[in-house]
Amino acid sequence: MILANASLDLAFHDKSINSKIEKEYKNNLTNVMNSNVLLFNKDYIEQFFVGLLEGDGTITCNLNSNKSNSIIIRIVISLNNFPENLNMLNLIRDTIGGRILIERNDKYVTWIASNKNDLVKVLSILAKYPLLTARKQCQLDFAKNCLLKKDIKNFFINRNNKYNNKNLFLENLAKQDKLPIYFASWLSGFIEAEGNFNLVFNEKGLLRKTSFSIGQNDEIHILNWIKLYFNSNNTILQDKPKKDGNLQYYRLSLYNSESRKLIFQHFEKNPLLGYKKISYLKFLNYHKQKLV
Repeated sequence: MILANASLDLAFHDKSINSKIEKEYKNNLTNVMNSNVLLFNKDYIEQFFVGLLEGDGTITCNLNSNKSNSIIIRIVISLNNFPENLNMLNLIRDTIGGRILIERNDKYVTWIASNKNDLVKVLSILAKYPLLTARKQCQLDFAKNCLLKKDIKNFFINRNNKYNNKNLFLENLAKQDKLPIYFASWLSGFIEAEGNFNLVFNEKGLLRKTSFSIGQNDEIHILNWIKLYFNSNNTILQDKPKKDGNLQYYRLSLYNSESRKLIFQHFEKNPLLGYKKISYLKFLNYHKQKLV
């Protein structure tokens, strides 16, 4: 049985052991959050934000139905409405700007930058810490084009061609042989959105192994960078393409002791800020208990 973090807590099998681990987990959660308060500086939040945006966000341009010849640009991050995610987006709002909405029957919490001042702030951050995925680079280029040329004809032409340069972006990103200087903070934001902390149990309900996994459509360079960063020799797996699908899905799982050690060291310096922190700390505590 494999339990991933997704949006669910990890299941516990043995009540006495589980009670001990759950207590330690709660203590560690408090200690980690308290000890990392000083790390929540402006630079870290901005770099983390870029990674989170690339994983769980979108940059959109749409026609304003209330005004003719008007284009609305929005930069949006929408997450499950958990208190931890709300606190994280509040931290981003207080540091970067934007506004927060609770949407869809209170199931989602959404951060939005749409007014001029907020967009200027976000675009300046993306100039300082460039996007690292081809898909988001295409979205950003389209938004910039709409800002520079606000006529409707230009909007429709470029909207239809928005992802034409995606393969070129992918080729250029794949050629980068050095990690960006902000990669560590960016990665924590990206893992907050895309990463999974897995626990594999045997038939008796005892922990057999742990692993960290992450997947991407087309953006294999991200997985190669993660392999490099965590000093991993694990193979990136390629799923069979779906019928009539244009995307290629890649998966990476890290489970050797050296990578696991580097993962723990990474999050000590570059903490997760939202709901993913909960599943990570359960993953960490299970590993420390050595339930095999």
